Amino acid sequence: MLACTSILIDTGAMWQITRWLDNYTDGIQAFLSSHIVLAPLLLLLVEEIGIPLPVPGDAIIAYVGYGLTKTESVTMWQAFWVAIVSVMIGASILFYLSKRWGQSIIRWLARFIFLKQSHLGKAERLFTKYGVWAIIVGRHIPGLRIPLTVFAASSGMRYVTFITSTFISTFLWVILYLNLGSRFGEDFVNVFRRDIALSVAVFGLFVVVFLALHLYGMWQEKISKRR
Repeated sequence: MLACTSILIDTGAMWQITRWLDNYTDGIQAFLSSHIVLAPLLLLLVEEIGIPLPVPGDAIIAYVGYGLTKTESVTMWQAFWVAIVSVMIGASILFYLSKRWGQSIIRWLARFIFLKQSHLGKAERLFTKYGVWAIIVGRHIPGLRIPLTVFAASSGMRYVTFITSTFISTFLWVILYLNLGSRFGEDFVNVFRRDIALSVAVFGLFVVVFLALHLYGMWQEKISKRR
């Protein structure tokens, strides 16, 4: 009886999550379809400032590319520059916020997963040496854009170096996904839904791993105290 109840609860929870994802996806799609220029401006700006969205920037840009095939009121280059400006403004805001609070956040996170100051120092030295390439390449990896901005600011990278590297990376990224969206057309709607579900799953996995590292660190600390 208990097993059946548990299965029903799990099924109900999964149905609610699926329904929420469908409603959320439909809302984002409607927003992007009706505001070809405004949508990427707002969504990319919010994401780059550091506010997590359960929809990747890649999917936003690609869906805009798909939307451009259905309208003649906005050109590809207009959408391109709107996306570029949105990313530059959002990344700049997060960079200067991180200049003020980035070190405190990184130290708190490091303490939470029991990283030593020597580990942070080594990471900062590596970032100082390879930071430009880390930004240009790393921003193409899902989930790394925001941490890279925070780390760039807190490790002392000059703003001019940061924003130039970000522009180079974003230039390539926006062109790629606008063209992918425009070429795949109707098929991209299904890809968009899949990407949102995948982003939610990756975010959940990140939280689980982060908590697991915290518990592992606590266990290691207890063992070291017993010795």
